[in-house]
Amino acid sequence: MIKSVRATAAAALAAPLLAAVFAAPANAAPEDVTLTAEFQGSDVEVRITNNSSQEIVCLWQVANDDPSAPGPFVSRDHLIDRGGEYRSTATFDDGSYELSWSCLGTTRPVGEWGTGNLSPTETAEPIQFTTPASTDGGGTDDGGITGDGWHLLPDWVKLVFAAINTGSGVLNTGSGVLGSS
Repeated sequence: MIKSVRATAAAALAAPLLAAVFAAPANAAPEDVTLTAEFQGSDVEVRITNNSSQEIVCLWQVANDDPSAPGPFVSRDHLIDRGGEYRSTATFDDGSYELSWSCLGTTRPVGEWGTGNLSPTETAEPIQFTTPASTDGGGTDDGGITGDGWHLLPDWVKLVFAAINTGSGVLNTGSGVLGSS
């Protein structure tokens, strides 16, 4: 009887320790690590921001949907400190592209962030873009709108943000465009 009580007590005390040692990866909040992209002509500026509690190692890649194009552009092994930021600019030929990324924490429990095609844990959608980005000067340039889902918004929302950013007066209620009395 005493042996079974000792065994039960030892198992009960060891269970939390074993659970901590063999814990699953940390639940990474999507906003802990983000990638944004800004487009100007054929240039793409990528910014990865680390708001997690650990250093991270990241990679990002851009693939062209043209099968005759060379393989994807890959930028990898970027160590980003807690609270830090990584920036890089690349130039691409005219065409349609998809930007994907992945970041992994460097300490246990390991956090994981990125797009589902590169990261074990999907926290963002790939960013679709076309070069050259619009530069018509008409106040509707999407070049200032960044990734993390902006490309999924309806066109009218993009136009509203572009109008706000350029001060074009499209939102002026006195013009009769939106809600004049």
